[in-house]
Amino acid sequence: MHRTLKTATAAIIFASGLTGCANDLLTHSIQPSRAAKPDENINAPKAEAVVRVAQATAQSGNWPMAASLYRRAHVLHPNNLNAAVGLGTILNKLGVHQKALSAFLKALKISPTSLAALRGAGNKLILSRQPANALEYFKKALTLKDEPRLYNAMGVSHDMLDKYGMAQAYYRTGLKRKPDDLSLRNNLGLSLMLSGQSEDAVIELRKVAGDRRAGKRHQLNLVLVLIMANEHNAAFIDLENGVTT
Repeated sequence: MHRTLKTATAAIIFASGLTGCANDLLTHSIQPSRAAKPDENINAPKAEAVVRVAQATAQSGNWPMAASLYRRAHVLHPNNLNAAVGLGTILNKLGVHQKALSAFLKALKISPTSLAALRGAGNKLILSRQPANALEYFKKALTLKDEPRLYNAMGVSHDMLDKYGMAQAYYRTGLKRKPDDLSLRNNLGLSLMLSGQSEDAVIELRKVAGDRRAGKRHQLNLVLVLIMANEHNAAFIDLENGVTT
C-alpha cells in the first residue's frame, strides 16, 4: 500500500466529527479548580442564571458571546459544572482546542462522571494526536453510557495506535447498536483498508456512499479506497457519475 495514500486514509478517520472552525479571539482559559468560598456559594444562583443566558445565546449562534457568558458564570461560581462544560463545548466550536480541553478537564475535576466532559476531553486529545490518553476518557464514558459514538471514538483511537483489529471490533459493536450510523460504517471501511482488507473496505464504503444521507466526502472516500485497491477504472467512474447502490 502506498504510504502517502495510507496516511491520507488515516487522516480522514481521525478528523471525522471532531473538527471545528478556527477563532483566535478567545484566548482566556478558566481558572484552576479551587474550593468555593462563601461569597462564591452566595453567587451560585446568579451563576446558574448566567449559564441559562449563555445556553440561549449559544443556540442563537452567537458563540463568542456565549463563551464570554460561560466564563462569567465560572468567575461567579468556579464549581459550576454547566459553566465549565458549556465553555468547553463553545470553545470547541470556535476551534480554540487547547482552551476547550482545559475547560473539559476543569469540568471533570468538578464532576468526574460528567459524560459530556469525558467525551469532550477525549475528542480534544484525539485532535492533539494523543490517542492513548484519549482512551482513558472514552473507556470511562462507556462505563456510564453505552452509545454508538463512544464506540466510534474508541475505534478511532485504536486506529491511531495502529491497532486495527481492535478498532474494527469497536466499529462493529457500535453498528450492532446503530446499524444506520454512517460515521461508524465509514470509519470501519477506512480501517479495513488500513489493515490491508481492501475488498471488505470497498464493500463497506459502497454501502456508505450509496446511502441517501451520504455527502461528497463519503463518495470521495470510496474513490480513495478504490484507487488504493488498484481499481482505478472503477474509481474514475464513481468520481464522474456518483455512486449508487
